Amino acid sequence: MPKKKLGIVICAHDGISSMYAGVGTATDAYFESIDQIRSELDAEYEIRVWAITPRFANSNIGFNQPQLQKIRRICQETGGDVLECFNASDGFDQYGDVRNWSVVSPTAALLAYQALKEYQPTDAIVLAQCTPFAMTPAILMKHVDFDVNLRIVWLTHNTSLIEDRGDFDTERISFELNAAKSINATPGLFAGYHNSYMRDHLGRDYGVLPEKLTPVLNGITKKAVPVYPQDEIRRSLLQKSIPTDKPIVFSFGRGVEVKGFDIFMRAAAALDDLDCHFVLQVAAWSMDYPIVADLKKLQHPNITLMFGLDFVLPRQLMQWDKTEIVAVLSRSEPGAIVPMEVRAYGNALALVSNRDGLPCQVHDGKDGFITDLQVDEVARNMRDILHLPREQKDEIAAAGARRIREDYNMSQNFTAAIMQLLERGQDDC
Repeated sequence: MPKKKLGIVICAHDGISSMYAGVGTATDAYFESIDQIRSELDAEYEIRVWAITPRFANSNIGFNQPQLQKIRRICQETGGDVLECFNASDGFDQYGDVRNWSVVSPTAALLAYQALKEYQPTDAIVLAQCTPFAMTPAILMKHVDFDVNLRIVWLTHNTSLIEDRGDFDTERISFELNAAKSINATPGLFAGYHNSYMRDHLGRDYGVLPEKLTPVLNGITKKAVPVYPQDEIRRSLLQKSIPTDKPIVFSFGRGVEVKGFDIFMRAAAALDDLDCHFVLQVAAWSMDYPIVADLKKLQHPNITLMFGLDFVLPRQLMQWDKTEIVAVLSRSEPGAIVPMEVRAYGNALALVSNRDGLPCQVHDGKDGFITDLQVDEVARNMRDILHLPREQKDEIAAAGARRIREDYNMSQNFTAAIMQLLERGQDDC
């Protein structure tokens, strides 16, 4: 009996031709999981995969030519390809606002429609990630005019009600609410969630019906945690004038206010009596951004402050044998990748804020630590962790590494998500 045909389309604003945020890390892991999915379904399905992403200007800080080449290779090995959608920008405003999203969503739907109609699969799964692609599921499903068992998932890694808390973007909220309404009203459409916090948030705050929610649980792959020799790390730190003879407390991420880097720096200043050093790397899109000047004002002798998009140094510091803590002090965070990366190395201890989806990742005091965001509370928690006995630190780090292996294996989690969608079928809801 001939195999059935499965088409998989993954739409993302980061992780295909760019790499600058956690969404990109997750998207990269989805494509890294394609081989496992093909292996699991080999007896039943031939599989073809496409990637859809907005155009990036080559000089954009987020553009990543090797990443684009890798994703294209993965797709082309299946017979698919990387497809570029319009987004009403010159490639510099790759995420944008409702003006961009109103172009991204329908053009992505058109590209997915054309690819799937040509392939004529028996089954198809389309993953539309984040607000730019929020309306892709409804538009695509409305126009499908060929026989296919189609499931389309809006998988949002963040929403305006989380990211813009305190300064809400009403146009973005309206765009996301319309996506949720279309999912509830249309057979074959689903809202994906990557952890229990996002599941509850989408149901409670956006009104997504329970039967319309489907898990696409978070995780990382082994390739996301490359190992660097300690001698190489030492040389890298010396080149950046980072002390190599003191315990290190580290934080990093996108240069936006919600990441709480000011809290990190204020806590570091409060701990200048300790014989340790604090390192902060901030990926700012431009040195003209206000956050750059704001953080420079908080500079202190026990802090190394750096700006730039760097994927090597953070991974080196997470496994450096003198790094004691990696802090994720976000004011709002649906579910960062960083706590997984930290614990996967089994070396430094993760300290996360008690906001949104971060606490559901960490068992406080067992495989990491959770803190409130008052500066004195953050400083107190850092001090307590630094003063723990070495044996206890090692036990917590080992427990964290076990939890990542058991619960946050992205290849297993994404494969399980695809299998569950195939089992549900288009007509389940």
